Amino acid sequence: MLILPLGNEHERKGFDCGNDDLNHWLRQVAGQHGRKGLSRTFVAVESTNSVQMLGFYAVTLAELLHADLPPALRRKYPPKVPAWRLGRLAVSTLHQSRRIGQVLLFDAMERTSRLAAEGGGVGLVVVAKPEAVAFCTQYGFESLPESPGHLFLEF
Repeated sequence: MLILPLGNEHERKGFDCGNDDLNHWLRQVAGQHGRKGLSRTFVAVESTNSVQMLGFYAVTLAELLHADLPPALRRKYPPKVPAWRLGRLAVSTLHQSRRIGQVLLFDAMERTSRLAAEGGGVGLVVVAKPEAVAFCTQYGFESLPESPGHLFLEF
């Protein structure tokens, strides 16, 4: 399995993760956001020649206010800090239960951590659906007390 930037060759119409909002975002918005520099989408595929996506995630820049940080980190950082946001993550219904979501999350964590080391950013923020909170917290994400469902991973 490979994780590649979303390209025109990747078949978006046939992708179905079981969530209409995520399907619509991938089909109608992901490419536009990429061209406008608003976010970047990465896709899991079987090989470099594959057009069928197993799953995808999108990342973008973010800014966290001091009050949005976990309490233990507030003394460490200034009032506003740069971060990365994992905006979308989905796996095709045909490929769920194959740990592809875990591979995508790990790739997002590694990619944003590397970019932060080169250009700045203190961590990765996720706004998780209730059913995804436990999935993220098992990999080190902390819940932000003032924002239920908002999770943070410090680099």
